[in-house]
Amino acid sequence: MVIFADKARTFLRAHAFIFMMMAYGLFIILGAVVLMILEQPEENLLVQEVRDLKAIFLTENPCVEESSLDSLLMNVLSASKRGVAALKSDSVECNFDFTSSLFFVITFLTTTGYGTTVPLSDEGRVFCVVYCLVGIPFTMLLLSCLTRALLPRVTHTPIQNLQVFWGLSRNHAALLHCSVLAFCTATLFFLLPAGVLCLLENHWSYLESLYFCFISLSTTGLGDYLPGRTQSQAGRQVLELATSCYLMLGLIVLLVVLESFWELQQVQAILHFFSGPTWLGELKGVGLDELVLSGDMAGPEEEPHYTLPISTISPTFSDSPATPTVELPPNSVLNSPANLHSLQQDKLLPTASHSSMGVQDMSVHRKCLVYEAAVARGAAIPETSGLGEVT
Repeated sequence: MVIFADKARTFLRAHAFIFMMMAYGLFIILGAVVLMILEQPEENLLVQEVRDLKAIFLTENPCVEESSLDSLLMNVLSASKRGVAALKSDSVECNFDFTSSLFFVITFLTTTGYGTTVPLSDEGRVFCVVYCLVGIPFTMLLLSCLTRALLPRVTHTPIQNLQVFWGLSRNHAALLHCSVLAFCTATLFFLLPAGVLCLLENHWSYLESLYFCFISLSTTGLGDYLPGRTQSQAGRQVLELATSCYLMLGLIVLLVVLESFWELQQVQAILHFFSGPTWLGELKGVGLDELVLSGDMAGPEEEPHYTLPISTISPTFSDSPATPTVELPPNSVLNSPANLHSLQQDKLLPTASHSSMGVQDMSVHRKCLVYEAAVARGAAIPETSGLGEVT
């Protein structure tokens, strides 16, 4: 049973990315099915209501032809989709005064795009395309820089304070901080603004106001709700300016919150689990100049070199390439009686006072003495002599 569980865990981990893609596809299908079940009956009721109103109007006004009425309604709906209030012909409402244009630009650059105001001329459409190519990357760069500047003050410093003053581990401190940050963000940028909108827009419920806040800060911008449409011209301009500031500030705060959650160990563990090919994770955080080639592309293996003890360093050591090399004899030669007598004469070998040393110790000791004597005379010691320490 344990072996089967280990094999199943290994299989799931190896194919986690594929399972995630399949789950995401099922998640999309589930969303479409739920929306179809919830919204299709409401749509059918609305269509039937419009048809009944049209039939009643034609019955009460027999002089009006149905084709003429349909043409009029199509033109009115087309103008309404392009932001023109065709049903308010006596209104002084303007979609492209300075405040409305500023609101359009901010919703355009933040990719919110409510869709209630659109350019009407070909020149305006061309300008929007060019302006988008420059403005959207510029906006993303600005938001990214602001997020990086705020993250150390908003996230890193509070987490360090929780570790120092409360004695929490970094993981627990990060979880606590992210929880508080998420609660404050939800309160200040969703719950409270929804209450304010519910008071300003009398025909909006609190749920509709909260829905507008979420749609706006998620940059979805469906455009079915927009504050200020039932207000006066001055009231509409004030609400558009307030909404513009709300969008910019809210996006910055949400990016900081998301980045704070992204740094949690649990989130990184989930990301690592579903990261797909393992080599992507291995290269994370490694610069190109730090990559080490392996296999056939790697260079020849570096041969070990030897360092001398500090006691053997001599100021007479020469770096010249012509420095003579001393070939150390093998153990059989070093242990011969003739060499033993020579070393004793040169005071390179202990005499009777060291007779208690073993044969192996005496051999190592003789090698070290010969090694030090050669270095003192300025000779280079070959690395194959077996002496010194390997580094």
